[in-house]
Amino acid sequence: MKKIAIGCGIFLVLVIGTVTLLFYILTRPKYRDVSKEKPFVEILSKPIITKRPTLILNEDLPRHEDYSYHLEDGNGFGMNSDLEIVAEIPTGTEVHIDKIEIHTNWVSGTSSVYLFGKVFNKEKQQNYPFQYTWGNYHLIYEDNPYWTFELAFWQDEPLTEKYYIDVP
Repeated sequence: MKKIAIGCGIFLVLVIGTVTLLFYILTRPKYRDVSKEKPFVEILSKPIITKRPTLILNEDLPRHEDYSYHLEDGNGFGMNSDLEIVAEIPTGTEVHIDKIEIHTNWVSGTSSVYLFGKVFNKEKQQNYPFQYTWGNYHLIYEDNPYWTFELAFWQDEPLTEKYYIDVP
């Protein structure tokens, strides 16, 4: 009887451990580096210049710990959001994009493109590592899901093409 109880206990621990491991693997956020794909390759690792005023906001839950601020140009939270404004970046400021990733949320399954980069504010003499979201993923009612990209802070016109980029 004692051996049966020990065997059942070991079996129970293994089942709970396996279920916990599977839950962790299936529910963790997924991401993929897309820096070398179009249209991102055109803006990576070279200076881009802001074409409109932007803000550096204090981001509560950054996607990457090395890029703790959010750059806002009116496409994300909005220029009048309740987030703390850390700095105002004027038109004509040089911005550097270090890497670009697609993140897929484990709860909702939505995907977003994150640009991670740095901008130097001359007025405050400080470098701000930021994240910036760009693009819309068209998935619903689409046989072949695609991305479109709205007007970003460095562009004169939005991109008009459809981009077929795999999500994680």
